[in-house]
Amino acid sequence: MRSTDRISIEDVRCDVAGASLAVTNLSVGGFFVACEPPLPLGHSVAFDLVFADGWRAPAVGRVAWVNGQESASPSLPTGCGITITKIAFPDKLALVDRLRRASTALAPRR
Repeated sequence: MRSTDRISIEDVRCDVAGASLAVTNLSVGGFFVACEPPLPLGHSVAFDLVFADGWRAPAVGRVAWVNGQESASPSLPTGCGITITKIAFPDKLALVDRLRRASTALAPRR
């Protein structure tokens, strides 16, 4: 699994600065979070990724790009892409495992 392989996973949230925001897609390297207004470009953020089963992964990231009114991507809501810059190794391994299982579940059956 490459760090750029983005997987759509339902019911993943990003808890940041007292807000719980919806994660639209997720990879080992980062994720897109829907928020209005978007976080500022280049902003460093501490957050927890929270999964539906209650598993949490605390991490630190940087806002790598913003999807707002002037740069709207029609396939994504207003929000921002966050690059994960610091995550504990056991949490990263668990995240990789969850992404693998999700991508296998989404793969077309032959």
